Amino acid sequence: KKAAEGKNWKTDLSGGIQRVTMQVHGVHPFGNAKARAVVWNFPDPVPLHREPLYGTRPDLVAKYPTHDDKKAFWRMPTLYKSLQDKNVEAKLYEKFPIILTSGRLVEYEGGGEETRSNPWLAELQQDNFVEINPKAASARGIRNGEYVIVSTPTGARIKVKALVTMRVGEDTAFIPFHFSGWWQGKDMIDSYPEGAHPIVRGEAVNTATTYGYDSVTMMQETKTTICNIEKAAA
Repeated sequence: KKAAEGKNWKTDLSGGIQRVTMQVHGVHPFGNAKARAVVWNFPDPVPLHREPLYGTRPDLVAKYPTHDDKKAFWRMPTLYKSLQDKNVEAKLYEKFPIILTSGRLVEYEGGGEETRSNPWLAELQQDNFVEINPKAASARGIRNGEYVIVSTPTGARIKVKALVTMRVGEDTAFIPFHFSGWWQGKDMIDSYPEGAHPIVRGEAVNTATTYGYDSVTMMQETKTTICNIEKAAA
């Protein structure tokens, strides 16, 4: 008791408070004013893991399937299970064996139109790129700094530079989302009004990300899909 005097469950390193609350009072020393753990209006009252609609592990899809389709959600059908099943049946993971995700860079913000027009920031990130593991790159004859084509089930074929790095696993790739101004390998500079084009232009990864929809947050799934990466033609 003396060791725990003046302390709470976070600062009592003796463990006395924790033992007394759990063994004597039958409660945990934390979380008893707890946030809602069972959410009655969510598809999963207690959160469950569900595999993405496009993935490389059919065994995990069988174990952790996505939601059933919603037939009339905001008057539009929202496809989950039927689309996931279709992708597994077609064995798309054989054609697109790499998991692709997207995310941010320090130098740019959002879609990047403003920050890629800043000469100081543009100098720091001059090309859009895909991070690829050395083993995956070697198997495809890809060298660091070379242009590659990233293809996905949407039919997209985006051209970016290879950044060969151990920061991603052999089965994973990463492309930042702050770029636009290229379309499937073509620089669209001529489509900008005179003097309006950003200094740095590149492929928009969201043209390659695939369909998915989170029923809780109402957000599209643009962070988890599958792809293949191949060396671009000279």
